[in-house]
Amino acid sequence: MATYIMSDIHGNFGRYKEFLQYSRFSGDDILYIVGDVLDRGSEAIPMIQDIMQRNNVIMIKGNHEQMLLPILDDLTYQSQEAQNQIISDEIEIAQIGQEDTLRDFCKLSSREQNKITYFISRLPVYKELAVNGINYILVHGGLPDFSDMPLEYYDENDLLFGPHDFFINHYGDGTKIIVGHIPTKFIEGAVPDEIYHINDTIAMDCGCGFGGQLGVLCLETMEEMYF
Repeated sequence: MATYIMSDIHGNFGRYKEFLQYSRFSGDDILYIVGDVLDRGSEAIPMIQDIMQRNNVIMIKGNHEQMLLPILDDLTYQSQEAQNQIISDEIEIAQIGQEDTLRDFCKLSSREQNKITYFISRLPVYKELAVNGINYILVHGGLPDFSDMPLEYYDENDLLFGPHDFFINHYGDGTKIIVGHIPTKFIEGAVPDEIYHINDTIAMDCGCGFGGQLGVLCLETMEEMYF
């Protein structure tokens, strides 16, 4: 059994499928996705539907899931005219690459729409696990204003949006923090579009939503893969 990590796929369903097809990922393995499946790319809805059907793919909520959830709720059970107006209004307020996601959502039956919104609403904002004796915290945005307080005391939006401090060691006991959200091309000292290990943090967003790569890390071997 192997444990794989990826983050910030942003609708690039093809990259995700390449990993499933060309890596050694099998039914005995587990894949954790550290948020931001939705927006930017053109196939976010079929990808989240695929994730929902797999028992060994575990998704953690990202800020894009958080931001889109109330809009998806608003779109459900609406007429096409009303849906078009909601989408136009949202795009005018903020451009976050959401149009394809929202329009594909509107093509689904209301039953399938409800399944997706329920799934997103139940996503955890962090996950703790241990592999090879090392404790890991998986959290999309990171641990802002770190002060050793238990994770359940953090505000949900802080964990989803950060900012995470990459330049300190947080716990001092060997715990590793795996984050997404900020593409490595925007982190000082990182190689653009590659997984970045610094202090006790592993940054996983390799810019898949911004013309970069999808990075995947195997925790048992620390092997890095790119798609």
